[in-house]
Amino acid sequence: MYLTAQRILRVKDKKGGINAFLYQHGKHDLPPNAQFSNVDWITNQYPGKLIAESVDLVPGGNAVLSFIDIVGKEGLDKECIQQFLDQIECSVKDIHTPITKSAPDLAVKFGITVGLHGHEAREYKALTERVMHLFESREPPRWRTGNPWIVIHRNISHNQETFSLSSETAEKLKQIHDESWNSSRVSIDRDTKDNVELLHGDLIQHIAPVLTDLTLEQIAAQGGLILCDSLTEKKIKWPELREI
Repeated sequence: MYLTAQRILRVKDKKGGINAFLYQHGKHDLPPNAQFSNVDWITNQYPGKLIAESVDLVPGGNAVLSFIDIVGKEGLDKECIQQFLDQIECSVKDIHTPITKSAPDLAVKFGITVGLHGHEAREYKALTERVMHLFESREPPRWRTGNPWIVIHRNISHNQETFSLSSETAEKLKQIHDESWNSSRVSIDRDTKDNVELLHGDLIQHIAPVLTDLTLEQIAAQGGLILCDSLTEKKIKWPELREI
């Protein structure tokens, strides 16, 4: 089991929130010699299968302000995890580097950024409450499993890329907004695109809200979107940035 929560900040619009995820380890997902006390090794190399999530902001391109990672054997009950979290709560005050606490079948890592020093107890409480709610509710991962109907076409001409909605998408959005709403196009030259992605992450998260008049979270709630390259016919599903 891998249970995690992060307080995050989206840099481009200063919007903040908490995202939490629950991963499950199958029978053969962890090496026989896996030690839960090595939290980073498990979370980076063997996170498991995502089975539940509670998302305030679409993941990707966000600054992490605080986090908690909980790893342990499958089958642990809520009371066992909560008791261990309560036991180590007093250890989180005035920390300057992430701390890790472990038990035979469970380990916890907690950390914050410099800007949140002095608020360790508040952050710890907020994150642990979020992960334990998710552990109990098991909210399914929505934006990763939905079937997106929002389709954006990308056309490349000389040194410029142009993004536009498919006609079907534009019609559905007109029903969501109103009949007077009209779709638009966004064009950007290659150099500008490269600079934007270098500084602010993948371009589509900036283009999609402009084209749809929806927030990233509203788009994700619809199952995300599909980016179609008109030249190569390659299709990418967002937010995962996975080819389909």
